[in-house]
Amino acid sequence: MDDPILSVTELSEAELQELRKTDAWLPSEATRRCLLEGDKSAFNPTMPRILAPPAPIDITDPLRRELTLRYRSESKADSIRPVITADMVSQDTDGLVDLIRGRWFHAALDMTGRLLAACGHASETGAELTPFTAQLWLIRFVLLKQTQQYELLENELSTFDRLDNPDVYFEYDPIAYKGRKGSMIPFSLRLLHAELPHYLKRSSEALDRLYFLSAVVSRMITNLTSEYTEDGRDNCPSEDYKISSLMLWRRREAKILSICLSIYLSLKDYPSAIDTVYQMIEKLKPLGEHRFLYGTLGRIYMGFGDVETAEKMFTEALVDLPPDLKSTKVQRLMFNAMVQIGYGRFDDAKRSFREVLQLDPTNVTAANNQAVCLHFTSQIDESIRILESLTTPFNQQPFEASGRQTVPRFDTTSPPALHDTVISNLAVLHEAESDRSQTKKLRVLERIAGLAGENVSFSSFRLPNSTVP
Repeated sequence: MDDPILSVTELSEAELQELRKTDAWLPSEATRRCLLEGDKSAFNPTMPRILAPPAPIDITDPLRRELTLRYRSESKADSIRPVITADMVSQDTDGLVDLIRGRWFHAALDMTGRLLAACGHASETGAELTPFTAQLWLIRFVLLKQTQQYELLENELSTFDRLDNPDVYFEYDPIAYKGRKGSMIPFSLRLLHAELPHYLKRSSEALDRLYFLSAVVSRMITNLTSEYTEDGRDNCPSEDYKISSLMLWRRREAKILSICLSIYLSLKDYPSAIDTVYQMIEKLKPLGEHRFLYGTLGRIYMGFGDVETAEKMFTEALVDLPPDLKSTKVQRLMFNAMVQIGYGRFDDAKRSFREVLQLDPTNVTAANNQAVCLHFTSQIDESIRILESLTTPFNQQPFEASGRQTVPRFDTTSPPALHDTVISNLAVLHEAESDRSQTKKLRVLERIAGLAGENVSFSSFRLPNSTVP
């Protein structure tokens, strides 16, 4: 496969400057010296390769596989769950995009293996990295994370070494990349590399990597505020360049911290989580994009039962928001409902969620939370009905005896709400409501399996895994 990168002669100075902002990164001191001295013998080349050629270990649609094992029938599984495979689309990046848009993640993973193999990355020695293949690798890694193949992801990432070898910087080959500055490693790939240990139960290592990234970004922001380019080597080309680059890197700095926040919350380390949110507020204040984080603080305080402080944070989140906007009204009602739940006033919370749905009938969170409140007020049948309607396509909605379709409070003309949390809540309710919960959960699985794409994980159905006889 040809590498569809533009010849550098086709890039204008303005285009090079735009690329410089997104590609900027600070090499380690050893790498910086190597780039300055042009010594190409000091490091082994970066030669990433696929470790399970020509395709990843698991490219099978998980719901279809489960149906096949459960019914011991390929034909029945196919009748319930027709799937799209990589063979059914064009064998190029357009085909890859089609698979991702359709949410066929395992098939898309298969396609990344084919495309990277065509670029030489399936050989035992691997192949040199280019801007094009770096983007392909990023997509592959994101899909490995999406399909929870973390060990393979770590093994393949290891072929990139430290993401800091001289040959991942454009300055390493000024002839091929004339005028380009920075690294061909996408920032999102660095983020994924940093957070990956968390999914392998090495959260401390992930946090160390993330804070290293944060320190590098902080230095780049300091360079920009001092009127230099991100790497500190040149004067800023213009004030507009400085402003737009600062906006980009402050948002990226906040993104790093948001991943740290997710890790702290998963560990139930609430003091560190709260401290991290306040750091994010300080980073985003210069952009005026920090206000929503007070709502995040409110939810964290709710998580460990400090309802009074949570209420103060929710109030702070609404400061300066136009009160007559529908989005502001919805947010105020959602905050109020959460506070009512914190005080155990589930009927009041239900009323707030109902008002949200009157303003925004497509609000999945409000409908799901309303169902949870109904459960806590012993209205389990109504709770199940709401979650069933959330996860059922409009043309499959039940009809009343009169022939008129029942109209739940959630707008069922919208696409089904295919979220792990909603499916898991429905499964829990079936377990609480019936001795036949396995049969009912299997019906939910069949209904969801009939919808195109990989929308929820199998674990959310709370069904035991089937095994090969």
